[in-house]
Amino acid sequence: MKRKTSLIVWGAVLLLAAYGIYDLVREVRRSYTSCYAHTYSHAIGQMMGPRFDSLTPRGEGIRIGVVDAGFGGLRDDRFTRRLRVADYLDLTDGDTTGFFRDDCDHGTRVTRNIGGFSNDTLLGLACKADYYLVKSDLEHGEPREDERRLCRALAWLAQRQVDVVNISLGYTVFDDFDGYTPQMLDGRTALCSRFLDSLLDAHPRMVVVQSAGNEGKNKWRHISFPGDVAEAVTVGAADSEGTGRSGKSGTGYYPHPVKPDLVVYDSPNGTSFSTPVVTGLCAALMGYRPMKRRELIRLLHASGTRSAAPDLETGYGIPQCDTLLGFLDTPAELQTLPLNATQ
Repeated sequence: MKRKTSLIVWGAVLLLAAYGIYDLVREVRRSYTSCYAHTYSHAIGQMMGPRFDSLTPRGEGIRIGVVDAGFGGLRDDRFTRRLRVADYLDLTDGDTTGFFRDDCDHGTRVTRNIGGFSNDTLLGLACKADYYLVKSDLEHGEPREDERRLCRALAWLAQRQVDVVNISLGYTVFDDFDGYTPQMLDGRTALCSRFLDSLLDAHPRMVVVQSAGNEGKNKWRHISFPGDVAEAVTVGAADSEGTGRSGKSGTGYYPHPVKPDLVVYDSPNGTSFSTPVVTGLCAALMGYRPMKRRELIRLLHASGTRSAAPDLETGYGIPQCDTLLGFLDTPAELQTLPLNATQ
């Protein structure tokens, strides 16, 4: 009887193990798209088309700024170790000697999705760009000084004439300040939003790609600051099928311009990781054909899967690479497109 029970137990264990392996393999397969000449992450696969795949624009000559909370392991990670890092700065303590040994690797994982590559597998499209990295955010806690450091980081990047900035950070309430409310999501009230708006006004070729934030299931619910800035490209998260919003992704706030602007799948998890996918796309497009920010935003909006009916859940949808190239072939059409609709 004991032997029979033991066999049943071992059989159940083996069955569960087999199911677990099957589930793992299925998840890995879902994480990548291998139907093109190159292997892409699932998020890039939602945007990719055969023509873009064959042209392989990779952000050559483009300067990308990444503002984040830590870049630990970036020099060793197999997807980021060959990226060209032109300069870096730590605004949290001013000491850059241990910059790439930071306990926090959030910025490293974000950078993977901008330009990470290994052999023929791409997690990001901008693998030939030059990178400028800034640590401005504390991993633990949310002091309002984080918001001020973000402003200083943006100023530092502007001085270095970066073309595209990725901000996978966002602010709503702080440990030491609770003066912000969703009603202030107008692009002109929060400190970081006012600063970014004026910076973009002074630099018409600078593109800032900002995460929508993960407040979708929380009391705040909406996007975070400075994602409310009209000419920031605010990115939310799509579900794995690309048909709707990932639940935690922050929504726009009526009656201001449609936000988020775009969505793509978020891997590993959250808008911090969908945002850099779009940053890589922006850098690739700007390397392929230089353009001003407003032209690029019009392109991205017009190429989205929901361009005909943008909303406050998924914005203009998932940008489509081959549609973008088609617009670049007929630039006159872009002049008739609005910069950003309102709901």
